Amino acid sequence: MASSTTALLSSILLIFFLSSPSSANEGNILVSGDVLTADTQLSVDKGVFVIQSDCNLVLYNHGKGFQSNTSGVSTNCTLTLSDYGQLIITDVITGKTAWSSPAKGYSKGQYAAILQPDGDVGIYGPAVWSTPFRPTKNQFGPIHDAVVPNVVPGAVPGAAAEKISDNEPSAPNLLFSSEVLSVKSALASRDYKFELTKECGLRFTKSAHGNDVVWASPSSYSAGENCFARLNFHGQLSLLDDDSKVLWSTGASAEEGTYVLAVKINGQATIYGPRFWSTAA
Repeated sequence: MASSTTALLSSILLIFFLSSPSSANEGNILVSGDVLTADTQLSVDKGVFVIQSDCNLVLYNHGKGFQSNTSGVSTNCTLTLSDYGQLIITDVITGKTAWSSPAKGYSKGQYAAILQPDGDVGIYGPAVWSTPFRPTKNQFGPIHDAVVPNVVPGAVPGAAAEKISDNEPSAPNLLFSSEVLSVKSALASRDYKFELTKECGLRFTKSAHGNDVVWASPSSYSAGENCFARLNFHGQLSLLDDDSKVLWSTGASAEEGTYVLAVKINGQATIYGPRFWSTAA
């Protein structure tokens, strides 16, 4: 890690010229199965997370940063995220693991390592809800393909009001717990968009095919101009009316923490969480 602010900023400028992840999603997210090869990175305005050619995994940000302390282990390493939520550095030459972050017990599933807007990296998961992988004839109704056993039934029309929050999304493709999606904001990744319609419905579309609807909430509610969607600290995405009454929601996880809804380039919007590891810790 750089020993001075000047050296750190110089390193950041150099890192920004490195390649973007070839098999990852957007430049701020790595999900289970994605691979970063040597000298590829995740990047946001406040940080760069790179697996360097010397095999060292480094986070350059304006805070304390992070590194795996594996410099010199090899000249060809990759970074992957496992089905147990582990970041794993692999020496391509020997096939051996050079370093790994802690796993989330024995909870196998889909995870996401996210370079957050604040410049730190967090690992979220497993996935608790997802839209379908591809459009189907039945595009409406609840989706269950990513629900895990610790999810309890979601709210129904007429449920109790949720706490109001004015937090707009802090990243173009991500919605974190406590953040709100309104008709003025949308999440997007390449051709895909997750938005709140003027008719007070949630819709996930692919623009490359004439705004094909990949998924939509069960119906529109005509609940007024000020309806909104919010992700809470149990990973529950709720659609609320002007009076903050829940009109529709996904299931709620039994585990409290920070969750994230990620719109991915593969055509899925997925809720991961809670966050269980961070470079800020």
